[in-house]
Amino acid sequence: MLTFITTIKEKILMNKSVFALLAGLMFFTLFFSCSTNQNSKKNTTQEEAKGSVKHESATSKVRWLGQWYGEGKKEVLVREMAREFELLNQDVDVDLTFPYQAVGIDSFGDPFRRVTDSIIKWVGTNTWPYDILVCDKYFYNDVSRLTNNSNWGQTYLVDFKNEKWYKDSHKEYVLATDEYTGNFGGIAPGAFLEGSWNLLFTSSVVEDKLGIKVKNYDMTIDDFIGYAQKVHAYNQSHSDKITFCATNYATMETVVNQLISSELGASRTADPLVALANVYNKLEILSQYLPDKQYHKYSTDRELKHEDALFHLHLTWVTMFWQRTNPEGEKKMRPCEYPSMNGKTASAYSGTYNCIFVIPKNAKNREAATRLMKFICSVDVAEKWESYSKCPTGLKSRMSMSEFGTDDFSNFSKHLTKKYDNRLVDATMSKNLFGKNLNVNFFTTDVLRGEMTASQAISNIKRQVR
Repeated sequence: MLTFITTIKEKILMNKSVFALLAGLMFFTLFFSCSTNQNSKKNTTQEEAKGSVKHESATSKVRWLGQWYGEGKKEVLVREMAREFELLNQDVDVDLTFPYQAVGIDSFGDPFRRVTDSIIKWVGTNTWPYDILVCDKYFYNDVSRLTNNSNWGQTYLVDFKNEKWYKDSHKEYVLATDEYTGNFGGIAPGAFLEGSWNLLFTSSVVEDKLGIKVKNYDMTIDDFIGYAQKVHAYNQSHSDKITFCATNYATMETVVNQLISSELGASRTADPLVALANVYNKLEILSQYLPDKQYHKYSTDRELKHEDALFHLHLTWVTMFWQRTNPEGEKKMRPCEYPSMNGKTASAYSGTYNCIFVIPKNAKNREAATRLMKFICSVDVAEKWESYSKCPTGLKSRMSMSEFGTDDFSNFSKHLTKKYDNRLVDATMSKNLFGKNLNVNFFTTDVLRGEMTASQAISNIKRQVR
């Protein structure tokens, strides 16, 4: 019995030793494993940190002073361009700023005077806080006028005119027309993305008052005179006077210029002074109905008084502002084509293609900005512009007319595209008539107001040009 008990004790002691040994081995294994994992995690974290630092150091920033803030889908397009460019170019961050933010004023204010002043300052020092910036033909002209240097762009801005990718991305008409590069001192400093028409925006509210329906397309000068006659008759018997054509933004000279273009015809072989006389004879008839009489005052060029004028003379972009200042009134307005002389068609329609963004030669990140400009010149961006703005573009596009939609602007775009093949012209009357800018007083307003007859005006013009 004693021997049996001793044997059991020995076995128990032996088993305890084995258990202790196994427990020690398990502890060592767990400790080593945890230590290894911790070291592994530490090493991984360090590698990730190194990778993050490497990625950050490889990323450059392109600073962009944009355009179209608060202008509906045009603003959307700019933001999409910045975002999509970043996705396609992982090594570049786009720092997008709008003029309102840059000059620190309310988005309903007008920052453009300050932008012009800023560009003049940057030109003077050749230091540029932005790698790509808004500088359309209006800004460019302001800087030219205030610095007395119309060719300042040749010195300070990148010229893409001879780049193959740039030429391939634009419609041939745009780059073949001196007007567009001429707006920038003979250079092509960026994408001619924006196209805009000069329009007669017609108020359906006033149409109802007058009991008429204005033609959206193919309006003749006789139609135009007839509408003025209706407005004049209404004003003779009503106290709530109607303005025939509100010109708080542009003068009726743009309408007259389109009439001249149509009288000259697509071949432009007609005698310019004979064409001008034919147009002025019609203006003399029109003057009987006070077409230039402005019964209502406007605080800004973006104000809309949809119940007070039959026509508002403006460019296409104004609708984006009307949607903010008078959204209900904007819905009552529709685009109408400028009138033409009876049975005549101009070679091009009144409007323009505009380069919006430019790159300074001395930009800090010129290489990335140039890549962004190439992206802006792409077919995808061109199609988005047409879809979002319902306006033409100087860039090549795959969009067909059937894709434009059926709203008023889409239908208008289809009509002008078919009629004028996207040819737009924004020339002075002297260049339209004589092929060059001359210092000529055409007395257009005098004839429209009945202060001078057509024959008197033509005689005075002849003395100036011959």
